[in-house]
Amino acid sequence: ELEDRLYLTYVAHSKPALNGGGARSALASTEDLHNFKRQGIITPEGAVDRDTVLFPEKINNKYAMLHRPLNWVGPEYNTDNPSIWIAYSEDLKEWFNHKPIMRPEEKWESYKIGAGPAPIKTEYGWFLIYHGVERQKQSNIYRAGVALLDLDDPSRIISRSDEPILEPQEEYEKKGDVPDVIFPEGSVLLNERLYIYYGAADKTCCLATINWKDLIDWLKGL
Repeated sequence: ELEDRLYLTYVAHSKPALNGGGARSALASTEDLHNFKRQGIITPEGAVDRDTVLFPEKINNKYAMLHRPLNWVGPEYNTDNPSIWIAYSEDLKEWFNHKPIMRPEEKWESYKIGAGPAPIKTEYGWFLIYHGVERQKQSNIYRAGVALLDLDDPSRIISRSDEPILEPQEEYEKKGDVPDVIFPEGSVLLNERLYIYYGAADKTCCLATINWKDLIDWLKGL
């Protein structure tokens, strides 16, 4: 929710992938969850872009988003692997100041990372759940991690988990349409518990919960 409207980011295709196109992120908004207004593509042309989320309020009088351009890697992008980027906008249409803020660091996320649900504003910083991917011969393993971003400058990382908070363990997480996947997509902070809604093995939707104070104390202590 942003300025009394609900916003939905989703994956679209600018042109067929076989013709050099690929996934890009688009934006829609609604006031009643019945009638949606499509607002078009919001990620840069030429970027194969997913995992796009908006911050729930303006930061320094600008809208802010996180996104993950898969093909923005190499010296010219200052990152060796697909990373989480930040960008800003005056109108939710044109985005500027694209900058990588989180890169794969640990083995469990060494192939690529991407934002999960929209960041949650807390007294400690913006709380972000993200996914990390470890490349394997048989299949990639998707896990979930967490981070705290500075409230005034979310490109500054306050703290970040060095190990996943969720990884495939149950049979429904290890076996499915795509095996070994934990993909966080929604979160709610309610009555001192954090509820994380995630996709498991690209087949089922699941819920995990944790005591909020325990998690945030652990994260702040890293």
